[in-house]
Amino acid sequence: MNTVLLAVVVVLALVLLISLLIMLSRTRLTDRLLAVQLLGTLGVAILLMLAVVMQQRAFLDTALVLVLLAVVVTAVFTHRQRGGKS
Repeated sequence: MNTVLLAVVVVLALVLLISLLIMLSRTRLTDRLLAVQLLGTLGVAILLMLAVVMQQRAFLDTALVLVLLAVVVTAVFTHRQRGGKS
C-alpha cells in the first residue's frame, strides 16, 4: 500500500514540475494564475499522500495552510484584475 502511495507522490511531483514549467513560460496573468492554482492543488495532494504514508499529522496542517494561501492569492489576483486599490 505504501509503495503505491509513494508512486502516486512521484507522479504528482512530476506533474508539479511540468506545471511549473508551464507557469514560467506563459506571459498572460490569467494563465499564470491557473498554473499557480494547479501547483497549489498538486502540493496539497502530495502533502496529503505523504501524511498517510509517513503517518505525520504535520503534513495535514501544512496542506491546510497551503489551501488557505491559495484562496487568498486568488482573491487578491481577482481584486487587482478588476481594478481594485492595492
